[in-house]
Amino acid sequence: MAIPSLRFLERESPGRRWLERILPIIVFVGTGLATELILFEERRRQESVARENIISNAGEIRAIIESQLNTTIYLASGLVSFIKSKDGQYQVQEVEPWLLDLQSKEPSIRNITLAPGNKIQTVVPMTGNESALGLYYPDQQEQWPAIEKIIRSTRPALVGPFELKQGGLGLAYRVPVFLKNGNYWGMISTVLNAKVVFRLAEQRAQQLRLHFSIADLENASNVQIIYGNTKNAEIADRSENRITGKLKLNIPGRNLELIATSSNPHSDFIYTQSQRFAGWLVAILLSLLIAKTLQSYRKQTRAYFALNESQQRFMRAFNTAPQGMALVDTDGKWISANPMLCTILGYEEYELLQKPISDLAEQLSPSALQQQWEHQDKSSLQFELNLRHRDGNSVTCLLSLALIEYENLEKTYWIFQVIDISRRVAAESQLQASAEYTQTILNKVVEGIISASLDGEIRSINPAAMALWKQPEKFYLDTNFFTLICGDHSPHLRAEIQNFIATFAATENNTAKQNTMEQNTDERNMSANSPLYFTRETSITDAQANLVHIEFSLSPLQQKTGTELIIVVRDISERKRLELMQSEFVSIVSHELRTPLTSIIGSLKLIEGGIFGNLPESLARMIHIALQNGQQLALIINDILDMDKLVAGKMDFVIQTLSANQLIAESIENNQSFAREYQVHFNFMRLEQDCLIKADAQRVQQIMSNLLSNAAKFSRPDSKVEINMIKEFGYVKIFVKDHGEGIPEQFQDRLFKKFSQVDGSSTRQKGGTGLGLSICKQMVNRMQGEIAFTSKEGEGSTFYFTLPIADNSAVDENISKDV
Repeated sequence: MAIPSLRFLERESPGRRWLERILPIIVFVGTGLATELILFEERRRQESVARENIISNAGEIRAIIESQLNTTIYLASGLVSFIKSKDGQYQVQEVEPWLLDLQSKEPSIRNITLAPGNKIQTVVPMTGNESALGLYYPDQQEQWPAIEKIIRSTRPALVGPFELKQGGLGLAYRVPVFLKNGNYWGMISTVLNAKVVFRLAEQRAQQLRLHFSIADLENASNVQIIYGNTKNAEIADRSENRITGKLKLNIPGRNLELIATSSNPHSDFIYTQSQRFAGWLVAILLSLLIAKTLQSYRKQTRAYFALNESQQRFMRAFNTAPQGMALVDTDGKWISANPMLCTILGYEEYELLQKPISDLAEQLSPSALQQQWEHQDKSSLQFELNLRHRDGNSVTCLLSLALIEYENLEKTYWIFQVIDISRRVAAESQLQASAEYTQTILNKVVEGIISASLDGEIRSINPAAMALWKQPEKFYLDTNFFTLICGDHSPHLRAEIQNFIATFAATENNTAKQNTMEQNTDERNMSANSPLYFTRETSITDAQANLVHIEFSLSPLQQKTGTELIIVVRDISERKRLELMQSEFVSIVSHELRTPLTSIIGSLKLIEGGIFGNLPESLARMIHIALQNGQQLALIINDILDMDKLVAGKMDFVIQTLSANQLIAESIENNQSFAREYQVHFNFMRLEQDCLIKADAQRVQQIMSNLLSNAAKFSRPDSKVEINMIKEFGYVKIFVKDHGEGIPEQFQDRLFKKFSQVDGSSTRQKGGTGLGLSICKQMVNRMQGEIAFTSKEGEGSTFYFTLPIADNSAVDENISKDV
C-alpha cells in the first residue's frame, strides 16, 4: 500500500496538531504494554522462587546466631543461681576456677564480671582487665542509662555492640541479680566478642551466598544496624533489584531482626529486566521515529517566524529597558545603544555610536575586558565603574556584561547592562559620614555610654565607659551588662533593673497604662520607678582592682528591630570622697556639740523652773530665749546625726504590718502643735477601705512630722493643709498639700539634697537645717518607697510618698478593685 502524502502538514490545522501529539503516544504505550504483559507473569514466578530460598537460608542463619547467644544465657543463669544460693555472699576463690573454665571452653566470651552493688569486684580473666576493677556503673554516663533500665525491668538483656578496649566490637549479656528476699544484689555481665559470635553465621552465609545484618527495632522511628553492612539494610528497605528476607531473633531483652539478601541479583531477574528494557526501547524508538517524521517539516517552517518574533521582542525590550543597554563588538566599536544609556551619559545616539567605548572608561578597552573575562572563567562580569558624562563629570554606574559567542554567529559581541547608581552612592556616603560624625561624638564625650539588649547583651560601648573598667574592648562584647554593673554583690540592684525593664515592657503593651503615663508625665518624671528612666548609684571594681563609685542612668530606646537600653555612666568617685569628708566633719562637730549642749539645756531648764528662786523679769526672758535657742540647736544636731546614720546605714528600721489610716491619723494628731502654732488646719481624708502597709511606724511618724511642719510653716494663716491617700499599683501614696507660697522652679531640682534651703528672706525666717527632706527621702527609700513633689509658685506645694502594701490576699483583692 502506498504511503499517503504528508503535504497536509503544511497547514496549521487542529487535526494535524492532534495527530502529531497522539499518534507517537499510542504507538509507545501499545508497544510498552505488550512487553509488560509478557514479562509480568515471568517476573512473578521468579520472585516467588527466590524469596522462598532467601527465607529458608535466613532461618538457618538465625538458628546459628540464636544458638551462639543463648549459650551465654545458660552460663549466666548458672552463675546467678550460685549467687542466690550463697545469699549474695561469695568468695572469689570459689567462682574464679569455674569462670576460667567456662571462659576457656567458650571462645566468644571475652570476660565475666560480678558487680555487687553496681561496683565491679570480680573480673575473669583478670589479665588485661585490671582497669575494670572498682568500676562503679552509675559513674559511667554512657553505660549507666542502659544498666539502670535493665535493673528496673528485673530481666536479663543483651546490650551492645560497643568498642572493646582490646579492639573489635563487643556484646554484653547483663543479668540483674535479686536475692531470695527480693533485694537487688548487683549485676553479672558476660562480655562477648561479636566477631567470634557471628563467625560461624558469616561462614555459613558465604556458603549460601547471602549477606545478612542485624537491626535493633527498640526505637521504631530510628532503626539501628548493630551488626553487618548498613547498605544491606538499606537495600532491604528499598527492595531494589534484590529479594530480601526478614526474621525475628529470639534474644532476651532485645528486639532484634535478621535482614538477609542475596549476594548477587537473581540471574533470571536480570534477564527479565533486560527483556523489559529491550521492549520499551523498541517502543521509544518507534514512537520517536513517527514523531520526528510528523514534526520535522513543521519545525523548519516555524523556525523563521520564531526567530523574527524573537528579534522584535528583543529590540522592544532593548529600547524600552529602564536601564542602559548596549551591544559592542570585540574591537570596542558600538553596534547599538538604547535611549536610556544615552540619557545616563548625556549623548545623542549618533554621537555615542561614533565614540570608542574606551573613551567612557579605560577599564572598558577591548583588551581589558577580554582579560577580565578570562580571569572570571568566561562567566558574566559585574562591577561598579565611573563613566565619563558628556559634560566631563563622572557617573557612578553598575555594569553587567557578558560575551556572546556561538558557532552560528558570524562575529562575537559584548552585551552591556548599565544602571546609574550615583544617587545611591551619594546617599551611602552621606549616611556613612553621618554615622562617623555620631561615632566621633560618642568617642569624645566624657560620660560613658553603653547600649545593650533587654537581656543585657552589650552591643556598643564608648571609650569613656571602657576607661571606667579599664578592660579591652573584647571583654565587653563577652560580658553581660547586668554582670558589668551589678557584679555578684548587688542582687538587689539587679532585681531593681530587671523590674524596671519588666515594667516598661508591660507599659508598652498596655494601651490604658500608656494613656495614664501621658496624663501624669510631670508626676511620673519625679519617680525613680518611672518606665521613662532609671537612675542609681553603685560601685564597681576596675581591672586594676580599684573601687570606682559610679552613677548610671538607664532608659529604653525603641528601634525598628526592637527595644534597646541606653546606659549613661558617670564616675562620681570624687563626689563620694567629698561627701565622705563632709560626713566625717559633720559627725565630729555634732558629737562635740551634743554633750555640752545637753548640760546647758538641763541647766537652763532648772533655772527657768525656779531652782534659784524667782528671777527678775528681764533675766527670766533671757533665760527663756536661751533655752529655746538651745532646744533648736539640739534639733539641728539630731537632724545632722540622723542623716549621718542614714548615710552610714546604721539607722535601724523595724518593718511591721500597720493600718494605713490609723498610722497617718496618729501622725497628724501628734503634730497638732504645729497647726496651733502657725494657725492652720489639718484636713485628713481617710481611705474609704483601709489596707495594711509594710513600714516602720517611728520613721513614718518622723517623715509625716517633717512634711506637716513644713506645710504649716509655709502656709498662710487660717488656711488648710490637706492630707489624703490613694492606692496605686501595690502601693499606698500619701499626699500632704499646702496652699502657701510654693517652691521656685530654679530650686526644685535641689530640694532633696542635704543642707538645701530656698534662699530669700521670707523662707530663711522659718528656720531649719535643710536636712529634713533629705532625711525623709532616705527613710522612704529604705522602706521600699519613693518620695516626690509638685509645686507651682504662688499656689502651694504637694509632697507625696509611697509605702508598699502588705502581701495579703484579701487586701490585694480590695486594692485591685480600687485601681
